[in-house]
Amino acid sequence: MYYALTALALKNSFETSKHGQLIGWFNKEFIASGKVNSKFGKILHNAFQNRTKGDHDAFISFNQQEVDIMLFEMVEFIDEIKRCLAKLL
Repeated sequence: MYYALTALALKNSFETSKHGQLIGWFNKEFIASGKVNSKFGKILHNAFQNRTKGDHDAFISFNQQEVDIMLFEMVEFIDEIKRCLAKLL
């Protein structure tokens, strides 16, 4: 998701190496402006929280149902980013 979003940012002349700045940019330019449904901002936020927990918490596990939901949302998010990129071509 991060790299798909980075591609969208680069196509829009925005560059950063910070996840938080990239998410903030996406929220401002695409969610707040209404270009993208707000559910994609929530998906991105949840994915970032889960990634952070996985990286920093001592013991973290996700059950199969949680993983299935995350996978579905990830595919949905990337498809939306592809749609945004296609509009720019």
